[in-house]
Amino acid sequence: MTAHYVDEAYKHIRKHTDFRPVIALVLGSGLGSFAENVSVEYAIDSADIPNYPVSSVQGHAGKLLFGSIRDNGRTSLPILLFQGRVHYYESGLIDRVVLPVELAHKLGAKTLIVTNAAGGINANFHAGQLMLISDCLNLVGKHPPTKSSGSRGRQLTGFDIGIQETIRQAARDLGIGLQEGTYCWLHGPSYETAAEIKMLRTLGVDAVGMSTVPEITRARSLKMKVGGISLISNMATGLSPSKLSHEEVTEIADKTQLSFSALMKEIILRIH
Repeated sequence: MTAHYVDEAYKHIRKHTDFRPVIALVLGSGLGSFAENVSVEYAIDSADIPNYPVSSVQGHAGKLLFGSIRDNGRTSLPILLFQGRVHYYESGLIDRVVLPVELAHKLGAKTLIVTNAAGGINANFHAGQLMLISDCLNLVGKHPPTKSSGSRGRQLTGFDIGIQETIRQAARDLGIGLQEGTYCWLHGPSYETAAEIKMLRTLGVDAVGMSTVPEITRARSLKMKVGGISLISNMATGLSPSKLSHEEVTEIADKTQLSFSALMKEIILRIH
């Protein structure tokens, strides 16, 4: 059924554009305004695409933009930008969560960059920082569909070494502080308790959120190159003096748009 849904979505888009992206970028909560940096050749609302999951969460616009990044005479490879995502807790259907990745791959994308807003657990982090995701922990226990042939024994959440180094170098050259750490996927939509955060710290988790890992896993099973960045939008329960809220997440995202956009532009321009 997943393949059928992807095929129908693909055919609908191909009726309107023959654009072939090489890079796909997923923008997390509050990070959708990065789309202003894209020279758009074609745009479509996700609600207009057959079978495409529509997000119900504030800060996820639900648009697909096809185009490129242009800056000081440089032009990036063709990109497909997902302005928002769907979370597993919204439907309980993992196929819906990974359909955008499947669609990007079918349209031609070879590289996937995923971003999210995450709660900081590492005591050395603070709200507003960016974190290169170096590893993942899945505590939901749900895995995206993968081809049975050849998948046994393969690491499906590994990140591409070249993409990671591109992200590090871009941050260094721009003078943007970049943390690195392990991201943990939990179900949501409620925020974690102080006891859960204490447990996650014991497990070596640096940041926690409600997305991203299914997309990474599916992309790796499709042999796409993957890189991931978290915006530390708040410190987790027990580490922050204020009560956590989605409004706080989007507020911090708004405040860090300049540095986030500068870094993402440079990363995309450097991928060849």
